Amino acid sequence: MGTDDGPAPGPGWHVVVTGPRTGDQRREALDFLAVSLGHRPGTFEVTHRCPQCGSEDHGQPELRHSRLARRRRGPDALAPGDLAAPLPAVSFSRAGGWLATAWLGASDAAAGWRIGVDLEQAGSAAFAAPSELAGVGFSAEEERLLGALEDHIRPGTRGQLWCAKEALAKALGTGFTGDPADVAVTVPGTLELAVPDRPGSVIVPDRDWPGGHAPDHLLGAVVLLPPAEPGSEATRAASA
Repeated sequence: MGTDDGPAPGPGWHVVVTGPRTGDQRREALDFLAVSLGHRPGTFEVTHRCPQCGSEDHGQPELRHSRLARRRRGPDALAPGDLAAPLPAVSFSRAGGWLATAWLGASDAAAGWRIGVDLEQAGSAAFAAPSELAGVGFSAEEERLLGALEDHIRPGTRGQLWCAKEALAKALGTGFTGDPADVAVTVPGTLELAVPDRPGSVIVPDRDWPGGHAPDHLLGAVVLLPPAEPGSEATRAASA
C-alpha cells in the first residue's frame, strides 16, 4: 500500500494504492481512512448514485457512516457530533488488479472542493497507437502536440493525459457526458497539465503523489477542483 502522508498542493487530500494481495481493497482503504481520523475500522462505507439515471449501482461515490458504526455503544460509539459532521469526499479507480482510493478532507469537501482519481495500464495499446484514441480521446490540438514528442515518451504522455481527463470527469461528478476530446486538461498550446476553465485547480500525476507513485506498470492522476464560481457553467451543471 502506498500513501501520501506528506504535504500536498491545494486542499488536504490523500491517496492509498492497494494491491491484488488485499482481499477487499476498498475496505482496507476505507479502514485506513477511518483510523487516520481516529475511528475504528469499519466506520465508513460508500454509496453510489448516478445523477443521470438515479441508479445506486454506479455514479459518484459518497462516504457515510456504516450501520455497524452507528450501532456501536460505549467507548467505541460515535459522538453525536460525528454523525452530524461533514465527511471526506472520496474517489476510486481500478487498473491491473490495483485500486487507488483518493479522499479530500471533510472541511474542504464541505467548502465545495472536489476530487477525482484515475489509474490506467501504462502499456495499454490505446496509448501506444495514436489511431486508438484519435478523434475520440484527444483533441486535434492535443494530437498535434503529442505527435511532436519523441517516440519513446509519447505513449506515457498520452496515458497521463487520459488519466487526467478521467480524473477530471470524476471530480466533476458527471463522468464523460460527451466526447472526451472536449475535456481540457492542459494549458492551451502546451501539454502542461491544468484545468483551463477552473482557476485554482490542481492536477497531480502519480509520480508526484507525496506518499509514493503507483506501480511501474500503471499511470495515475488526481484532480482537485476548487468550488465553482456562482453562476459558472460548472455550478449550473452541478445543480441540474
